[in-house]
Amino acid sequence: MAQGGQRPIQAAPVPTGPAADQQAARSRWKKYRVSITLILIAAVLLVITVSLYPSGQELPTPVYSSLTIATLRPVGLIVYTVRQVSTTTAEMEIEVQLPPGSPVPPTDQVVTRLVAYPPIGTSFTTCPAPACKSEPHSISAWNVPLVFEPQSASNGVTATAYAHFFVRAHDFGETYNDVNASVAVPEVMYECLRCTPGTPEFETQYNIPNASSYDWSGFPVQFANTTFATWTEPVTGGLATGRDAVGVDYANQSRDGYYTFLAGVLLGLVGGAVISAIQEAFHANDKA
Repeated sequence: MAQGGQRPIQAAPVPTGPAADQQAARSRWKKYRVSITLILIAAVLLVITVSLYPSGQELPTPVYSSLTIATLRPVGLIVYTVRQVSTTTAEMEIEVQLPPGSPVPPTDQVVTRLVAYPPIGTSFTTCPAPACKSEPHSISAWNVPLVFEPQSASNGVTATAYAHFFVRAHDFGETYNDVNASVAVPEVMYECLRCTPGTPEFETQYNIPNASSYDWSGFPVQFANTTFATWTEPVTGGLATGRDAVGVDYANQSRDGYYTFLAGVLLGLVGGAVISAIQEAFHANDKA
């Protein structure tokens, strides 16, 4: 018996087993809960920051094709249209019209020939000899006779011929995102043999989503809507030089600028939350 008649003080039993593990976990949570909360906040803010940052992907500059037209009759209009028919194949369609009122040449009489040259590095899906010639480094040329047929138009019946070429390409002659767009307008070489050549009009058309939302001030469009855009220029002196038409969507550019600023602010908050979490973790150890 303890001295003075007092009973001895017994130590509290130390928990063991699952109860001890649960108590230790609660203790660690209380010790680091501020740091853990700050880390979770930082993670959420980081995800938001990444989603706000523009991709910043630099668009490649498309390379233009070349067209050569040799004719015995003057040509009034040349139309070049590009369509992406699949993820790996694009179609070049060339339409050639004689001036309104010109007689339609007989189908068995070749008065106009067209040679199409896709950009270097781009090849036709098929290249039948001898009309098509393929050289090393994907340099190809396809020579086709044009067969004219009568076609009704607003200004009367017009002699019109079409030629179709298919090339291997994911995005042939065009690149675009929500801010920038660029298309390649082909080079045209035109020769009128034993006739007065005149000045044909050359029209280029590409299918571009929301084409009308871009500012094409460098080379203004003739027409643009939500699905395609067209450019026209005269073939003066038998030549229309290949060029790039570049467009900018200034509304989306301004939006991306605001998102970039907002993402920078959030990134600063992420850094502050991480630093605070580390400091709180050290303070928790100090208190312990």
